[in-house]
Amino acid sequence: MLVLQVCGLSAQSLKREKDWQPSLVFVSADFVGLANMISSGNTQAEFSAKIDFDQLFLAYDFGFENQNLTGSSDSGPFAYSSEGRFFRIGPQINFLPYNKDRSNIFFGLSYAHANLSDHIDYTATAENWDDAELEYSNINLKAQWFEASLGMSVRIFGPLFMGYTMRFKMAKSMDTPGELMPFSIPGFGEADKGSHFGFNYYITYRLGFRNKVMPEKPQGQKRLEKVPTNDADSNN
Repeated sequence: MLVLQVCGLSAQSLKREKDWQPSLVFVSADFVGLANMISSGNTQAEFSAKIDFDQLFLAYDFGFENQNLTGSSDSGPFAYSSEGRFFRIGPQINFLPYNKDRSNIFFGLSYAHANLSDHIDYTATAENWDDAELEYSNINLKAQWFEASLGMSVRIFGPLFMGYTMRFKMAKSMDTPGELMPFSIPGFGEADKGSHFGFNYYITYRLGFRNKVMPEKPQGQKRLEKVPTNDADSNN
């Protein structure tokens, strides 16, 4: 008698081989900062580079910001200027390690640091005495904070990619300013706030320096075996 016997039913996860040797660099420029620079007349730019290590990236961002503001307050007219630079550095994990086009969705953590100097001239006006010309400055103030980021980068054609990054900037600390409170911290935002949300929209160029074979996505396997046997006992 032929008996259907289940000999094995198992699920096996095939582990892919790790490849920690870098193979490419993504170099990016931020559209948002460039658009602000064109529309407002202030100088603001941000650039990014990241290199791959298996499923991880090491990302480094840097940028600068120069502002010139004029206006009037309750005390009188003023002219404010500031300049500074910043950088970020930290790891990112890529959630699309098997994508043949190298498009990626990532989550990252980074440390950020900025230096800035600013200056204000304003005229204090009053009814009962002469106007007073006042000025205050901060020289080389330092600020630092941490960021959590989530973003994506999609291949458009050839080595060109486009994508965005959303950032939550937190745990800010800054040198104590003098009598002038800075208006903005480069790379962070308004200086009087402890946290910020940010958004960058990037155009990216991919530079490859090693041919890296993209692994196949591991697949679970199930095995069902049918074995014909003669059951001697059933014939007795």
